[in-house]
This record gives sequence, C-alpha cells and structure tokens, in this order.
Amino acid sequence: MLFSRFCLIKNKDIGLSMRVVFLIWILINSVLLYGKEKPAPFIKRILSHNGPVLVFNFQPSVNEIPLLKIKDLPATFQFSGQGITKNNKGLFLNHIGTGRIYQWIGDAEWGEWKRIDSTIFTAYNFLSLFFSVDSSIYSFGGTGFWLHNGNLRKYNFSAKEWKAKLLNTSIPWLREPNELFFIDTSTKKLYFNGEGKLHDASLKEGVVDSSSISMMYCLDIEQGEVVEMGNYQINIAGFFGQTPWGTITTFNKLADFAHNEYYTLSEQVENNLFRILAKSNSNHLKWQYSFWLDSALYFSNSNYEYDSVIIHKSDLKKAGFPVYSPLEKTKQTGKNEISPMVFVLTCIVLGSLNIFFFIKYNKHKKDRLKHTFSESINRQDPELNKGIKLSEVEIGLMRLIFENSILKKMTQINDINNILGCSNKNIDIQKRLRSDAINALNDKLCILLLTDQKVISRKRSAFDGRSFEYFIDQQFFTAIQKLLNSTASS
Repeated sequence: MLFSRFCLIKNKDIGLSMRVVFLIWILINSVLLYGKEKPAPFIKRILSHNGPVLVFNFQPSVNEIPLLKIKDLPATFQFSGQGITKNNKGLFLNHIGTGRIYQWIGDAEWGEWKRIDSTIFTAYNFLSLFFSVDSSIYSFGGTGFWLHNGNLRKYNFSAKEWKAKLLNTSIPWLREPNELFFIDTSTKKLYFNGEGKLHDASLKEGVVDSSSISMMYCLDIEQGEVVEMGNYQINIAGFFGQTPWGTITTFNKLADFAHNEYYTLSEQVENNLFRILAKSNSNHLKWQYSFWLDSALYFSNSNYEYDSVIIHKSDLKKAGFPVYSPLEKTKQTGKNEISPMVFVLTCIVLGSLNIFFFIKYNKHKKDRLKHTFSESINRQDPELNKGIKLSEVEIGLMRLIFENSILKKMTQINDINNILGCSNKNIDIQKRLRSDAINALNDKLCILLLTDQKVISRKRSAFDGRSFEYFIDQQFFTAIQKLLNSTASS
C-alpha cells in the first residue's frame, strides 16, 4: 500500500516537471521567434534557390500590397513600390523612393527584414531600377525633387550608404511599364531605351532631352561607359519579364539586345503568358514581381501564391527583324582632318544624293511590292499563308474591323474588348491586351499582304480625345476579303 502511494506521488511529480519543461520550451521559442515572420510564398521559393535571382517590379509605379510594412515612412512613400534582389550576400529589399536597404535575416521558414543602411533619403529615386550584379547592389535612374536622372548608384556595404558612379554621360530614365531594359549579368551590362525625359537641375525648367528619344543604350556597369546602340521603334511594347536570352516584350516577342534580334515565342508559351497575366486582374490578385528561376518565368505578389511559365530555348524562333537599327561607326581623321567648310559641303552633297536615291528607292520598292502583291492575290498564291497562322480571336478581330470599315464605321474599343474577352478587366489590362492583340495582328497581316504599311489603323475618337477608334483602309479591302474567304474554307 505504501509503495503504491509513493509511486503515485512520484508520477505526479514527473508529470508536473514535464509540463514545466514544456512551458519553458514554448517560452524560449516565443522569445526567439519574437518579431520574426514566415516569408511570402514567392520569397520562400527564391530563398530555396542556391544562387542569385533578379527580381523585377511587374507594376513599378504602385505597390498596393507592400512586402514590408514600414511605419516610420510618410504616407507618400507607402505606395512607391519595393524592389527585391538576391545575390551572393543574401536577399535584399529597397523601398523605392528612399535609399533604405533591408536584408532578410533567417531562412525559407522563419526570418525578418533588418535594415542595414544609414541613408538619409531625399526622394530622388522614385521609379528607379533596383538590381544586383555579382555581390553588388545598384540603383539606376529615377525621379524626385531634381526631376528625372540617369545616375547609377552603388550601395557601399561598409559605409552603409549609396555612392553614385561616374558615368561618361547621363541619360534620364524611369522604370515605367513601357520601358525596355535587359541586365546581362555575364558581361555586366545594362541595356535600356531612351524616351526623352526632363533632366536634372542643370537644365532649364521644361526643357526635354530629346536627343535620347528612340535611342537604345548600353551601360557598362563596371566601366561607367554609356554607348549609343541605335534607333528602336518607340512604344513597341512593355516589359513583361527577363529571361537568360532577352526581355519578353509582348505575349509573343522576345528582344535579344546583346545580339540585336527579335524572337517570337511558341504558341504554347504565348497562351500560358496570356492566361497568367489575365488572371492578375481579379479583385484579390495583382502580380507585383516577375523573376526567372529554373527554366521558368515567375509572376507573384506578397500575399498570394505565385505562377510560372516554362520557357525553353527551343520555344524561340527568329522573327527576322532587329531590336534596333545600329549606328554607323565613324572613323577619326586624326592629323589629316579636312577643313570644316569642305566637310560641311561634302555632307550637304552626300545628304542631297542620299535623299534623292532614298526617294527613288522607296518609290521603286512600293511599286514592286504592289506588283508582287497584285500578282499573288490574282493567282491566289498558296504560299501566301505559309508559316503564318491566325488564331480564332485574330480572325474575329479582323472580321469585326473589316466589316465596320466597309460600312464606313469606326470600330470602338468596347467591341474589341468583347472579342478579346477582357470587358470585365480594369482599364490598364484592357489597354495592354488591345495593344498586344492589334500589334500582333498587324505584324502578321504585313507579311500575309506583302505590305510595309499598317493594315489596321487608328485615330482619336471625336467624342473622347483620350480614346481611339480603329479602321482598315479601303486599299486593303480586296485582300482582306480574300484572306477571310481562305480562312473560312480552310
């Protein structure tokens, strides 16, 4: 009897001790995890990758769902966006519009954002491009109290502040949806387009640096040298994401800046991109970031799961036209330099001859194209459609605009939205989808109809100057009708 009571008391003591140990364990873990958080799903995905990852703001202007809530910033800065990048030193976050740098301390399960800089920000870098090359962090371009700038800033980990690199020239640049750029980490070069922006305080108020309009540039990040590459087509597309081979600019195009070539994406990749980007228009989901990881282009935001599109090199096919028209290199004359007057007169003569032959060549080219096109239509050349395939949506869009044009009616954007199935999307998504669809259709029609002119044109609405209406010129009516007949019979 006494032994049984002793065992009972002993068991109670052991149970009490176990509960005390368990409570102490919970208390210790609570103290250790205080202030820490679970990373967002896409951050967890990035942290699980051993190596650098370039992450870009898909919507650079507004960050409606901040990844890191910073309480001591003015309200103006709360929605200026947050840039992310991962290099050999870790994962870093820059609150755009400030010089603040935060580093993720922890792993893919638990951690916290810790501020590592001592920057006193002055709001000079809104809409800047935040990225890293090797173990260095950079910020390029931006706008603020000093208008637009083309500065390249490098973060100094020792001094805990930013330092501007000396460049041979400054090209004002902003990270906007319609800007094109590509970061080549292997050669440490940044390719970007010029748009003609207001420069810094050295220029008079309202003066625009028009020399950069339609020019493609290459910045050697280490040497600080900016080189003009050539002229590109303004407003050709916007930035969707970066791959190892170049920048995706629309649902079906990829710009390879290093080799100056455009590629078209496979139909499967194009459809997957369309599906993922269209999904971001729902009320609870908006993509904030895009990044390339393990043969796939990812789209994500801070609150919801990510999505991805697998892209292989075999999905790329040469489009047959360059990203930009290269500039001709001029040779230095050295000591045998000719006099300025002779040089000017030579330029005038050569310029006049160039203009004369250019006009003559264009006239000959147009006559030849019209003759070739007329012969192809008359004999219904079976090679006309070879290699070019119009989707059902493109055929429906072409038929809509064509039938309205025959009736001398303009096609409204609401009708186009119905064809594209984006009437319920927000205005920005609608504009992007319309622009991509019509540009892609125009590209195909130019090849199918053997013309260098846009088949589908647009003009501003007479009722609302902010909106456009679309039409097909009468000169293409016969060709479009034959094309519609051929698609209907195939």
